[in-house]
This record gives sequence, structure tokens and C-alpha cells, in this order.
Amino acid sequence: YLLFQCSKYLKRLNRTWTTYHDIDEYLTISEDFFSPDNPRFASEEELVKATSPIPNRTAFMSEPGFVLRLLQKYMSEPNTTSPTHDDLSETCLHAPRAKYSAVESPRELTQKGVPFYINADRLDTLRYRYRTTRRKLDRNGLAKGVIDLSRIQMQKIGAWSLVHRPLPYYCTKRTVVWNYGHIPLGIQHYLGSLESFSYRSDGNTKRKGWYQQAFITDGGPDDEIRPWIQGFCDSVGPTLALELLKGAGILPKKVDDYNSAINSTFGL
Repeated sequence: YLLFQCSKYLKRLNRTWTTYHDIDEYLTISEDFFSPDNPRFASEEELVKATSPIPNRTAFMSEPGFVLRLLQKYMSEPNTTSPTHDDLSETCLHAPRAKYSAVESPRELTQKGVPFYINADRLDTLRYRYRTTRRKLDRNGLAKGVIDLSRIQMQKIGAWSLVHRPLPYYCTKRTVVWNYGHIPLGIQHYLGSLESFSYRSDGNTKRKGWYQQAFITDGGPDDEIRPWIQGFCDSVGPTLALELLKGAGILPKKVDDYNSAINSTFGL
């Protein structure tokens, strides 16, 4: 109910691209897509064609609005980048997910590339670097929807939605099973610390689930999402960056209502 009502509201505001993901998930550029090992490309020539619109991913991701600019770049390219061009031209595309465990890294690695005045240990996207094996849906789950609301018809939004297919008429079963690396965009899903996980209203009853996922390192460490912090700080400046991030990763001492403290539950 919430998803389709939000879709209608944003449609009335003439919004365009909208993502439908959780607060412990973060949209990023998928390094797996650009990898020479990506099984999607049969030759180096195919890989070069598909990845040419974004030659410097770190610099691109450090700038505000990189997700929208990435989509615009690919959709403005000639159709020589097909099938990537076709995939990103969908009214509802799906950003594949990759899960990150709670395995810690040495501080010199978590703080790498982070401005000295920012404490990386308070931000999940910088603190946790180990991922589960990619391209395995049994661990990473189904993809999440990214929809261009300017191209949908209000009467086809419907009266129901699914978490992974928020607008079923537009979000197909074919794209919801995309593996990480299928398109240049991906969503990173962070388990977080045991403290933050248990802090949720249902956290204590699901602690077993945390332990089952917390120590997975099969995918190895990566710093795919790390450029965001430097770009963010450069964009707003140190003073405002500290002000905006002052509550990130800090759990209130007492919470009567989980929903009232949801913005403090997870780090960035």
C-alpha cells in the first residue's frame, strides 16, 4: 500500500527516476559490471563498448547526482551499447543487490580516502567492506526497483505492490532476478553491527539471522562505494558535512517507538 501511494504522490509532483530500497541499502556504481571477468560480455570489445560512457568511475561517483547522470549518459548513447542501453531504458529497471557482512577491517583501511574529520567507524558503508559471494541470489536476494515515474500512466499504478516489484505492471519478473554486475548500477545491503541490528523493534527475535550472516567473507573486501564520502564533503564543505552526519551511527539510549528513531538506527 505504501509503495503505490508514494508512487502516485511523486507522479503528481512530476518526479522522474525514483528508487525503492530500504534504509540499510545504498545505490552505487557496480564495479562488477566493469570487470573483465563479467560473464555478461563475450569479448573485450563488448566490454569496452558497454563501459565506455563511464571511463572514470571514482571521479564520476564523487560528484552529486551521479546515478541520474549515469542513466542519462547511457540512454543518450547510440544503441551500440546494447543490451546495456536497452536494460537502462526500461521504465522500471532493477538494481541488483550485494550483501555486506559485519566483518571488521583495520582502521587504516576503513579510514582510507575519508576526510580526517569524519569517523568512518560510524558509517556502515565505510566500516564494513566484506561481501558475500556475488551473483548468488540465495545470498543477495532479488533486485530492487528503480522507476522513471514520468513514463508511467497513473491508472496503471494499481492498488497493490511488491517489495521487489513496486509497480507490477512495469516491473517485470525478468529484471528482478538480475545478478550483481548485470547493469552499471547496484545496491549494497549492509547487515550492520549486532547492536544496531538488535536495536530494531524485531531485532532481538532475529539475532540468529544476524549470526548466520555476520561473518561471511566469501566475496572478499571491496571499496566500491567509498568515493561517496569525499564527494559529499567536497560538495557541502566540512562544517555542513559534520552537521548532517552528526547523528549517523549513534543509537539513542532509550527508544519507546522504533519508527520515531529510524533515522538514527543505521549508519550511512
